[in-house]
This record gives sequence, structure tokens and C-alpha cells, in this order.
Amino acid sequence: MTRTTLCSFAALVFLLPTACGGNDFTAPKGNAGTGGTAGSGGTGASGGTGASAGNAGNATGGGAGTSNAGAGGAATGGSGGMATGGAGGAPLVDCMGQADGTPCEGDGDNTLCIEEACVQSECGDSYVDDTAGETCDDGKNGDDADGCTDECKATCTLDTDCDDGNPCNGKETCNSEHVCEVGSAVNCDDSNPCTADSCVMGDGSCTHQALDDGTSCGSGKLCLSSACKTSICGDSWVDASKGEECDDGKDGDNTDGCKDDCKFTCKTNADCNDSNACTSDVCNTSTHTCTNTDISAGCNDGDDCTADSCDPGSGCKATFIDADGDGYSPNVCKAGGPYATKGGDCRDTGTNAAAVNPGVTGYFTADHGVAGLTAYDYNCSNKAELQFTAIFDKCQAGSPIGSGWKTTFPPACGQTATWRNCFLNSDVQQTQACH
Repeated sequence: MTRTTLCSFAALVFLLPTACGGNDFTAPKGNAGTGGTAGSGGTGASGGTGASAGNAGNATGGGAGTSNAGAGGAATGGSGGMATGGAGGAPLVDCMGQADGTPCEGDGDNTLCIEEACVQSECGDSYVDDTAGETCDDGKNGDDADGCTDECKATCTLDTDCDDGNPCNGKETCNSEHVCEVGSAVNCDDSNPCTADSCVMGDGSCTHQALDDGTSCGSGKLCLSSACKTSICGDSWVDASKGEECDDGKDGDNTDGCKDDCKFTCKTNADCNDSNACTSDVCNTSTHTCTNTDISAGCNDGDDCTADSCDPGSGCKATFIDADGDGYSPNVCKAGGPYATKGGDCRDTGTNAAAVNPGVTGYFTADHGVAGLTAYDYNCSNKAELQFTAIFDKCQAGSPIGSGWKTTFPPACGQTATWRNCFLNSDVQQTQACH
């Protein structure tokens, strides 16, 4: 039963319509009233006064104001035990025309007049109940960024409440309406079309990454070394649109794969021809560089009677080894080769060396004079072979048959003795010839 109901009931029973009167109600509860003093002669001495201007007490009022007491005593004694005490104002139940937030005595604690209804105040009722810790109340509209969250707290009170942790989008601030306002984004544009500009999330600093060489930067120009330029041969960028095959910055070395006219050093083996028959010329088509390898070591005909060499003009050649020019080599010549019968010269250098070789067929009455060789060995047989060895016996008339030395033994090489010439039928002095 509400306080208003009790007061109405008391007025009807005790005919005391003013017992709950007064306009000074401030709160539904207070300290205990002192209770009224005993009525005497039909009047209450002084109504029980509620402590703290009508705050509710938990006393029952003076016990003296009972059935035999005067009406005044009973009325005021009873009201002392009520919520307001003697002279306190009556609590509101009807909120018609009352301002939102006006305390009223409805069902539950902390009831207030909200939109002319006495209700339990709560977050979301569009009334800011600071006694409940609310700082705002927008009816829980679902938008926590509009200055008031659905917990009836301000979206922000300090700039730091608005910090989104991204320094690149600027410093966020909290305005007077408790709404976060975005800051000004960091401008990292360096006005260079050849760099990619960005902001570092960690500290808000700017980076400027160079674009790849060859990236178009407008007006027919290209990004080269982070600068927007017109491409030319020698700028280290291969501009195929201008017929360049390579570009090493015109380093002055035309053999490194790229010539100073921005063309490859080579694309085929023919490009590597060094006009030297003694090299193998090869183009590396990956690096476009030439390799000219000496092939002189491959000039070998396998014949010991030749000296193998390479002539830059004609290539490999095999020169016959014959120091004395007599047509014979001192070495053993290759069987089946062009000099197969021209080896075995027993003396190829020195005095009279040309007179001595395996091809000598003549006989000589004088020694060859070649030191170290068998005397009279002209044909390299390692011995002196006598030309005339016959010993005279008798002649056959009219025939040279029977001619011979008129000695017991043939004379030695270079020695002179009598020779019987049967053809002439006479004796002659003749010197023995050898080879």
C-alpha cells in the first residue's frame, strides 16, 4: 500500500484531512520520527515531527497517541511513523505535468517521473540519472559513436579516448559533444612520380620507395634511378623502343657483352670471329660475350718427322724436320704418312751433314768428313760399303768380265791399287770408293 493510500485512509477514518498535508516533501525516507506526544483533552500536543524534514523514519510514532487520545494526537502521532513525518510533503504518484526526474513513489526503488509516468529509472529511458552513474542517455540508439554509448556513458571525455592506434590517419580529438573527430591524415607525397610514398603505421613517419627503372612517369619519360628522365643510350636502362639491345652505361668495354652503341657484343659465333685460324670462336648467347680459345695444341699429325704448329692465317701445319735440307729427317717417320720413307738421317746438322742420308746411292773415294760417323758411311748404314770387291783372276776376251783388283784383298776405302780392266785388257791405278 502506497503512502498516498495510507493518508487517504487515515483522513477517512479519523477525519484529519491535513495529516498528510504540506508542500515540503524531499525524499521518500528519513530518520525516525519522534512521534507525537499524548493527546490530552482531544488534541495532540504537537504532531510528531519527522526527522530531517520529513525523511522516512522507522519508528511507529508515539505510542501514547492511541485510541483514547484526541484526534489530533492520533493523527500526527501516526504520521510520525510514516514516510514523511509530521509536516513533510506527500510523495507524488501522479506524474502528470511533472518534469522528468521528479521523484515519485511507484513500484520498486528509485522511481522517477519519466514522460509523465512513475517508473523505475534505467539506462535507455532517455533520462540521465546521474545517481545511477549515467553521464548521458540517448535511449540506447545502437550508435556508440554519437557521443553516448548504449551503456549511458559518454563516447569520449579525453582525446586519448578517440585514439585508433593509427598515427597515419591523423590525431583524433574529443569535441564538446563527446564525439570523436578524425584528424588530418599524414601527407607523405614527395611530388616525385618515381617513388611510392607511404606512411609507417608504427610511428607515422613517411617512406619513399623508388619505383622500378623503366616505369613510365608520363610524357614519354621513364623512371631511372628514382628520377623521371628521357631514356638515352648510356643511361643503364635498355630502351627497346629505341632499338637498344643492352645498356651498360657506355663503360668503354665492347667485349663485356654490351657495346657502347647499346648492341650486344655477339649473338652468333660468327660475331666472335677474331680472324685467327688458331682459335675457336664461340658466342655465349646468354651473356653475349665471346670466347676465343687457342686450339694450337690440337695441331698434331702424329708424325715425328714433322714439327706441328698453327698459322693464324692458315691454321694447323706440319713442317718436315730436315735441318740440313737433304730431304731426310733424323726421326722415324709415320708409317703411311707423307714422309714414311724420309726418316733415319744419321746426321742432320753439322759440317757436310747434307752429304749423309739414307738416300745416298753413290760411292765416294773421299770420306764424308762428318765427325762421329763411320768413315765413308754416306748412306747411314752404320758401315762403309766397298764399291769394288772383285779380285782379278782372268779376263774373258772382249768382255769386262773378269776385271778386278790385282791384290789378294780389295783395298780399303780411299786406298789406291792396281785394277785389271778386262774390257781394255790393261791395268789401271784405281782408288777404292765406298758409301
